[in-house]
Amino acid sequence: MKKAKKSEITAFVILACCIVFACYYLTFLSPAISRFLSLYREVSATQCKLDAAELSIDRTAQIKKEIDLLKHKADFYRNKLPKEEEYPEVLESLSKIAKSAGVKITKILPSRDVIEHSERDPGTDIYTKRIINITAQCGYHQLGKFIAEMESAERFMEVSDISITSLKTSPKRHDILLLVNTYILKGVE
Repeated sequence: MKKAKKSEITAFVILACCIVFACYYLTFLSPAISRFLSLYREVSATQCKLDAAELSIDRTAQIKKEIDLLKHKADFYRNKLPKEEEYPEVLESLSKIAKSAGVKITKILPSRDVIEHSERDPGTDIYTKRIINITAQCGYHQLGKFIAEMESAERFMEVSDISITSLKTSPKRHDILLLVNTYILKGVE
């Protein structure tokens, strides 16, 4: 009987220890573990936000440089595209370029037709294309110099068509008909 009592006492002690541990676990450990896991998740999320913020702070100087570069590019292209009210200045600059190249302009006629850029490429309506008809007299070398200076001028211009007819009175001079494309900035600020 002593053995039975001893094993019963041992079983009772083990059972009592299990009950005490279960009560302790449910009362103290479980909420503490739950709170710990909750805080761990919160700390992890905060650490991710902190890492992202530090990365953003580190990139601030680079982003400022990129913004300055983009502003510089925007100003550059804004200067390359004249506004509507600056269009007469474009015609005047063409005349000056022709004079410096030795080209005699007999007629310069801006086209009244405006080709909307957005018709070809929807979503970009920053500029319109204008065509200028130029009738002139010059030699080949003067024409080449005129075209080179015009296409490298301060404003965007390009020759879209050219027609050369020789003069019967002077073999070194020719009648030239040029179609020059210019681009005018729309009302964008």
